[in-house]
Amino acid sequence: MDQNKFPATTDDVYSHIRKRILKMELEPGQKISENQMAEEYGVSRSIIHSAFVRLNQQGLLTVFPQRGTYVTLIDLSFIENLLVLRCAVEKEVIYELFEQLDEAKKKELIENLEDNLRRQEAYRDALDYDLNFQDLDSEFHKLIISSVGRYKLVEILWDPMLHIARWRNFDVSFDRRMPELIKEHRKIVEALKGDDYVQVQKAMAEHLETITSIKGRAMEKYPQYFTE
Repeated sequence: MDQNKFPATTDDVYSHIRKRILKMELEPGQKISENQMAEEYGVSRSIIHSAFVRLNQQGLLTVFPQRGTYVTLIDLSFIENLLVLRCAVEKEVIYELFEQLDEAKKKELIENLEDNLRRQEAYRDALDYDLNFQDLDSEFHKLIISSVGRYKLVEILWDPMLHIARWRNFDVSFDRRMPELIKEHRKIVEALKGDDYVQVQKAMAEHLETITSIKGRAMEKYPQYFTE
């Protein structure tokens, strides 16, 4: 690894290792060490140790005494529960959106979502969950949640939602789901444009429930990645 490409601060090293875990570059179950990472990043072991402590607190690294440090396996039961929680937040937001936003505010939201969707189209043929598309995906949901002033709920859940981000990276790459993600976002917007509360709720739930359809196949192909 070219050390000149990477900053030497604890925060930046932590952020970069976290990104590698979320992108599955460091695979679930993979053993890593402070010495190894210190050499890769060209920093002291104390910096790596501090980064490892934060990643362990977030559940992305697991430390086994006398055995070493491993990238935490993907706990599908935990992910399923997080997705239920995330869906509950977004459904509440949709309820408040229909209750609180006047026509002008709804129109403004839909226009912003349409602009976001136009930019998403550039990534339709991407083979994985492109980082730029991830930003657009986050922006899409933030526009909806912030329209009723509820984005603080997402911030409260930030650390647990990192596990959803890692699952999403796997999910999109596993089934080449970029076109489907864009289609799901489009379905949400079309239901909003139709002022159809029930269909917006349904479209959002279908968009966020990402485990059922691939769980069996994923565990069969990559059994080393998962725990239940």
